[in-house]
Amino acid sequence: MKIQMYTQKLVDLKGSDLHLKVGIRPVVRVNGELFYLEGETITKDYMEELITPLMNPKREKELKEELTTDFAYAVPGLARFRVNLSYQRGSYMMVMRMINNDSPDIDELNLPASLKDIVDTKNGLVLVTGATGSGKSTTVAAMINFINSHYTKNIITIEDPIEYLFKDQSCIVAQKEIGSDVVSFESALKYVLRQDPDVIFLGELRDRETMEAAIKASETGHLVISTLHTINAYQTISRIIDFFPEERHKQIRYQLSENIRGIISQRLVPTVDDKRRAANEVMINSPTIRELILTSEGTAQIPKYIADGKDSNGMQTFDQSLIDLYNEGVITYDTALKFATVKKDIELLRRGVSFSSMADMFNEMVEEN
Repeated sequence: MKIQMYTQKLVDLKGSDLHLKVGIRPVVRVNGELFYLEGETITKDYMEELITPLMNPKREKELKEELTTDFAYAVPGLARFRVNLSYQRGSYMMVMRMINNDSPDIDELNLPASLKDIVDTKNGLVLVTGATGSGKSTTVAAMINFINSHYTKNIITIEDPIEYLFKDQSCIVAQKEIGSDVVSFESALKYVLRQDPDVIFLGELRDRETMEAAIKASETGHLVISTLHTINAYQTISRIIDFFPEERHKQIRYQLSENIRGIISQRLVPTVDDKRRAANEVMINSPTIRELILTSEGTAQIPKYIADGKDSNGMQTFDQSLIDLYNEGVITYDTALKFATVKKDIELLRRGVSFSSMADMFNEMVEEN
């Protein structure tokens, strides 16, 4: 199969994404940077040759109706890929993201140890957030892998498509794919609740209905893990509230304050050895956080409280995470500045200014915006 020539090249280069588009040579992303592969420009006919073996009636139907389709594709003995097929200028374009066959580990990924504490609970809502390509799926997989190897629970995942594959360890794990095993996130969650789950992973909270179902599941004794395309805890809570009409905001704030266990937001930053590492903001629910979530004014104070809680309860801001990576020699100072939420904070933290002072300035910025 011709497509495997390109997937093999992606693996050989230790890249993350393969881009195929009519009119250019194939492109790979390696450590966040795009590079053209050697070879001929892709023609319309050649593009059709590449994608035809990947299609089936379901994917063809979705592509015809939605003009885009997502699915997983495996090359035996090589790797699995998350595929998005769509159109541009009337011809196909395809992006393939490589999925590591090995279940990731929290420690091996150098993720905050507090993630283990966040999932050490019987119920509640845990959210992993970040932009596309920020490693959310890998972080979630590491959390599920930790639960799978340390507890005896029934884990059910609902994904679009299935990415990491989990083997039953201490837990039993059932993985359901939208379109193949279930119709939608919302309908799947309704029926999954009848399948004796302890832990539910929802691939993404895309709309109000799914969000409401996730909150309900977390209220009824289940640990629900999911993702959002938000950049920090403050924006995450605000986005969830905005899913609902204003007359329900007070109720939703109360439900979130009682059920959120933690919000982990992340960005991938380049390291000194030309790899990438996650910089994480971590918010862990506490009596103070519960109170802050209840009002919009209080929610705006969350960044300050996160900064204040770094050493005492495992919380940290992005900028605190960046300065830790810099102090450990993992990233350069220029990288810390480039990816900082507030560049002034990086210099202040490097000079040893207290987290409380830094948080006050961060909070002033939030209020101004």
